[in-house]
Amino acid sequence: MKRIVVFGMGGIGGYIGARLGIGIDKMVAAGAFLGKPDLVFVARGAHLEAIKAKGLRYKSPEGAESVVHPTLATDKVTDVGPADLIFLCVKGYDLEGACKTILPLMTAKTIVVPLLNGADIWDQTRKIVKTGFVLPSGIYISSSITEPGLVVHGGGKGNLFLGREPGKIDFDPKPLQLLLEHSGIPFEWFEDPFPAIWNKYLFIASFALTTARSGLGIGGVVADEKWAAQAKEVQHEIAAIAKAKGIFLPTDAAAQAFEKGRMFGPQIKTSYQRDVEVPGKPNEGELFGGAITRMGAQLGVPTPTTERLYAEIRAHSGK
Repeated sequence: MKRIVVFGMGGIGGYIGARLGIGIDKMVAAGAFLGKPDLVFVARGAHLEAIKAKGLRYKSPEGAESVVHPTLATDKVTDVGPADLIFLCVKGYDLEGACKTILPLMTAKTIVVPLLNGADIWDQTRKIVKTGFVLPSGIYISSSITEPGLVVHGGGKGNLFLGREPGKIDFDPKPLQLLLEHSGIPFEWFEDPFPAIWNKYLFIASFALTTARSGLGIGGVVADEKWAAQAKEVQHEIAAIAKAKGIFLPTDAAAQAFEKGRMFGPQIKTSYQRDVEVPGKPNEGELFGGAITRMGAQLGVPTPTTERLYAEIRAHSGK
């Protein structure tokens, strides 16, 4: 790989970028690369300027802080050139624009790893990005920008899951897997990644809706009898939709999704919750409440708890 791009340097992109910087240095030292690849961060605003000036600062859940200096930090993809690997780390409402923006970076061999919330991110990406490889993927993490140039990893282990794109039997995942291993990014590879995507959706959609409505963090929802029950109801509604769509999930998938919430402290907020709390800020409600409601209606699956929570969030937040 000659050029690796992290597009979007928020909580997820900051985590990925910081770990990649460490991994690339390890691989160069081990002779795994003939030359050091370019590591490019695409960011914007004050965060970009801080990265340019002092590098990307990353604080782990244990409090350890590291600094990564990319080859290039920019808000102009015209400065970047063709990419071998792109981690797409934007919010759902920015996905369409981001996909259009990265088109000049794509080649027939470019690998795109879209790390967004949502059950249909691969489909949305492939509608626009017609070349290269787009790997269905996702990540379990809570991290955010706490000040320009600083990303704090608050909760979750940063587990990444990804897998083979449908029909792309010629894709060799080994170089990407090696990079993730050296970067210290825990990951799982699946020949069929879509059940893993729906397992993640069971987790993130249910806790996004209940944290945004209750004001509690993920761990707070788990510990509260009322809100825990509502999270479980949303998880069962999503599991029923997945079954109706022919997605194979374990019979206890909803219960497993709830148990993942115990990995997060009571103060750990979902990104949707953080966005809803800021007046006028765009949010990913349509990825959760909107999508579940629509899919349920299309498939004849009742989603009363999701519908009520989403309506109440919009009524309280005005968006």
